[in-house]
Amino acid sequence: MTPFIQRALVNSLRKVSADLFFEVLNNELAKNYSIRLFTLTEIDHLGGQAKRIYSSAPKQYPIGGYKQIETNDWSKQVLEQGEAFIANTEKALSEVFFDHQLISSMGLGAVINWPVIVEGKVVGTVNILSSENSYLDCDLEQFEALYSWFVIAFLLPVLRESSL
Repeated sequence: MTPFIQRALVNSLRKVSADLFFEVLNNELAKNYSIRLFTLTEIDHLGGQAKRIYSSAPKQYPIGGYKQIETNDWSKQVLEQGEAFIANTEKALSEVFFDHQLISSMGLGAVINWPVIVEGKVVGTVNILSSENSYLDCDLEQFEALYSWFVIAFLLPVLRESSL
């Protein structure tokens, strides 16, 4: 990670602007991956729900929107095993995402869902989507390099709520 990006992330935090911080994360990932949709999703294991804390397309995927977590291959891989999920076709997305028609209508057909794990539990996922076959043979190094920043991203809503 370049010192400029490190500085941009720190400065966005100092300004107490979670949205700016999330945008900097999106921009940093976009240097290595095609991104047409970027979301951060907080996981509520007890309630069996996921809540969007950031979306680069809030009209289609509103911030604060909840969705039930389905028990399927995706949830087993990402939420139970803590492994990234990569799919590169609309068909593959339709097998695990109930909202695959909306995803497809946005011209999206590939996804990387990166689990953020704290103390052995997935607290959220970093999600990038683009057109079909965008993530064939992709390297996940950039996700690993930004890991500590992703953890901070999922702490920001908690800190915001506790300071109200």
